[in-house]
Amino acid sequence: MPAPEVLIIGSAGYVGRHMSAGFAQAGYRVAGLQRPGGTPVNSAYRAVPGDLADPPSLVAAARGFDLVIHLGAILNAELDIAGVDALIEAGSPLLITSGSDVLGAGHVDEDDEPHPHPLVGWRDEVERRALAAGHRVIRPGLIYGAFGGVVQNMMVPVARRLGAGVYVGEPDVRWGAVHVEDLPPLYLLVADKAAPGTVWNAIAENVLVDRLAALVGCGNTISWPLDEPVPEEFTPIAGLFRLHQVVSSEKTRRELGWAPRHTDAVASLAREFAIAGMPVRLEDLAGKAS
Repeated sequence: MPAPEVLIIGSAGYVGRHMSAGFAQAGYRVAGLQRPGGTPVNSAYRAVPGDLADPPSLVAAARGFDLVIHLGAILNAELDIAGVDALIEAGSPLLITSGSDVLGAGHVDEDDEPHPHPLVGWRDEVERRALAAGHRVIRPGLIYGAFGGVVQNMMVPVARRLGAGVYVGEPDVRWGAVHVEDLPPLYLLVADKAAPGTVWNAIAENVLVDRLAALVGCGNTISWPLDEPVPEEFTPIAGLFRLHQVVSSEKTRRELGWAPRHTDAVASLAREFAIAGMPVRLEDLAGKAS
């Protein structure tokens, strides 16, 4: 019997590179969606033409696969909803990547009704359509590690420019977080074990944003006023800097057996920064943030 074939939408991206490698190591034949002019799909994998900005192209692209994993970028309500409809029409089993921001603020778990932040106000509709069609949804929070993600790409540049890490408002906001290397094992578990029409939280811990700011600022932080525009690097996700969540993945761990290896984002990132030559010591952060 031939190995199962998976199409990964976003295979050349930050998370997609890790996902592609994880599924290949697990014995899948990996293909990547190749949009015109986009980053080339790794030559180790088959390239399949298609474009999230052209939803009809996704029907042909996704048809016939044993599994399709959607890790593509958020575009807008019209394209994202049309895109999931096209993938559903293709008929292959789907793992749709959503995000914990769809759940809204407060203490939330897998069974809570979504109350999405306005920044992604249509994401719950994408989830509903996928779940109603018998597909599965995974909700990561802040994805970090391997020298990528929001911390490296947004928070570090601000800290370098201003000489301090920045958080917005009072030092009390928590985000659900997960290391990028802990995502492929979860997606494999969902693919192998999860029932159709189910949703799973990919959260290893809930981390204080001001603690991350202290880390990237080498112990120096700035509380950015709520009534002022955020630093330009933060603009793409400005509203999320005040979205306080404590996200549970207890059901995901219990029912699927997911056991993330990275459960201390600050310590993991500090090790990365040390490798990169940033002078960060965890003991320097004591008393600098909540």
